[in-house]
Amino acid sequence: MTKATKPQLLNAKELGAMLHVSQRHVWRMKAAGKLPRPVKVGECMRWSQSDIEAWIEMGTPSQKQFEAPMAAQKKKK
Repeated sequence: MTKATKPQLLNAKELGAMLHVSQRHVWRMKAAGKLPRPVKVGECMRWSQSDIEAWIEMGTPSQKQFEAPMAAQKKKK
């Protein structure tokens, strides 16, 4: 990965740095349902950078509130 490219999937440490919280706090937020749902890659959990950016723009809603508009769009199709 070069400096010019951004990772598309963030691990807990990278997400913590992005949110200015500890890695442990990221795991607490995930357990409490306060983050968008992570993607499981093998044994690892990763968060989509675009989901995190959208979540921040929405005002950091709970996981259910964040996913509700997406679920409504899927039902319309």
